[in-house]
Amino acid sequence: MKKPLGCSEVFSKLSSLKTFGIHWFRRDLRIAGNPALQLNFKKHQGKVLGVFCFDSQFLSREDFSHHRFAFFLKTLKALKTELQNAGGDLYVLDLLPDQAFEKLVLQIKKNKSLKLQTVSWNRDYEPFARTRDHKVKKP
Repeated sequence: MKKPLGCSEVFSKLSSLKTFGIHWFRRDLRIAGNPALQLNFKKHQGKVLGVFCFDSQFLSREDFSHHRFAFFLKTLKALKTELQNAGGDLYVLDLLPDQAFEKLVLQIKKNKSLKLQTVSWNRDYEPFARTRDHKVKKP
């Protein structure tokens, strides 16, 4: 299996693009039937960087078994391949989402050639998710 790309390698791949989008994947680890991602794809001709955060709070839930974790890894690998085939990529971070987006924003600001236009995600109505999303949305 190929070594995952670090943040700088992912952004160097994106720097040649005129514009691109980011889609934040949470539980909806799919391309088909993902309306927010589809709009982002359409706007950027598939040039979308998917972002997935291994959120320690979600992973520590009692209902999250090692079998579910193995399934997540398999699904993320398939999602990365699908995104690459469509012209994008997947960046997986072992950070809480608010920390991950802070890191991404800093990298984008440092690289003047990056032109992020769209950030998309799908709604999640669980109380845990609403609290997480509120933290990420803060300026």
